[in-house]
Amino acid sequence: MQPPEENILTAIAENTRILETGSDPARRGVALTWLFHLVGDVHQPLHAVQLFTREYPNGDRGGGDSCVRVASDRAPLSLHRLWDRLLTSSNNTRTLRNMASELQSRFSQGSLLELAVTGPAAWSKESFEIAVKIAYQNGALPGTPKGQRKDCREVTDAAVLPNGYVAIARKIADRRMILAGYRLADRLRQISAKSVP
Repeated sequence: MQPPEENILTAIAENTRILETGSDPARRGVALTWLFHLVGDVHQPLHAVQLFTREYPNGDRGGGDSCVRVASDRAPLSLHRLWDRLLTSSNNTRTLRNMASELQSRFSQGSLLELAVTGPAAWSKESFEIAVKIAYQNGALPGTPKGQRKDCREVTDAAVLPNGYVAIARKIADRRMILAGYRLADRLRQISAKSVP
């Protein structure tokens, strides 16, 4: 299945263009916030893929329609939400700053070989490969379709994730988050060098 004509890659390119060549400060401000959002999104593996199977003939919306449990005594949630929450669910500035500092101390720029890959299309491909191999376990992940239910919390028979799944996913999410930060900083330096004064 081909991605839509307008997608995250075209949106990153368009917002980059506005920042480099635009003169309207309000429009540039909106483009900057979108660029922050989109560069983060392209690094979340389930933002780059959909699962198509008999159970999901129209796709699972990047894990949004696949319900799972972290443990048998935990509430069900969508696979997509699980991966989003691995990054963070906090809006507290101090918490986020501490998380960023901790990640920077664990992952220096020199230790991340992926930083040699500089384009959003390649970042998206990295996310796709992680989603296929790890998030969906090459199609073997036991998710339960949400079906017509409004929310995964209504899926009382949601599958329990395999032992160790969340620990591995958390390590990947941490690495993807710091990669997004370093790559965004690099992109902003490039834009700043090209932008209209």
